Amino acid sequence: GTFTQTGRLGEVFSESVEVVKIAVFNLLHSLGQVKDFDRNNYHLHVPMGATPKDGPSAGTSLFTALVSSAINRPVASNLAMTGEITTLGEVISIGGVREKLTACKNHNITRVVLPLSNKKNVKKLPDEFKKGFTIYYVSNIRQLYDLAFPEGERADDQMLLHEHLLEQGVEIDQFEEDNFHKVVFEGETIQPDNQIE
Repeated sequence: GTFTQTGRLGEVFSESVEVVKIAVFNLLHSLGQVKDFDRNNYHLHVPMGATPKDGPSAGTSLFTALVSSAINRPVASNLAMTGEITTLGEVISIGGVREKLTACKNHNITRVVLPLSNKKNVKKLPDEFKKGFTIYYVSNIRQLYDLAFPEGERADDQMLLHEHLLEQGVEIDQFEEDNFHKVVFEGETIQPDNQIE
């Protein structure tokens, strides 16, 4: 099979795609899924947008997108991820953790996957900033697979999913709920004499 890619991909990003292909093949082979993965054709298009796409941080996202396409299952909802992937299937640290979490906040994404080696960066962030997040720290693609594609009852039961992930070595930080949007937007009351008719 072939794997083609189009769009505005930098050199590092293109290299990351090659690494992800190997990681996906190895994982699916070890799980006994999609035995003809290497015979199928896949195409990756990264829209140009305003920001050139380069750097290895998209490794985890590319991995889950390719696995999703190969096994024909959607990725779990309300889940953002970042991290570099090695050919051995390790998820290694990235930069710009605060900026990436800010983007998640701006889009109301509360569940985030980060490399375990970036946990120290999250600890340095203010408590107020971390409110509302559940952060999963993974160190390999098997843990990422179990989180992105939960099976059976774990797909609907977060407690069961968390128990399973902890058994697999995933570290989880669940921060207190962020009520900002609820208080500001849903809690606003407009007095009858201030309403526009």
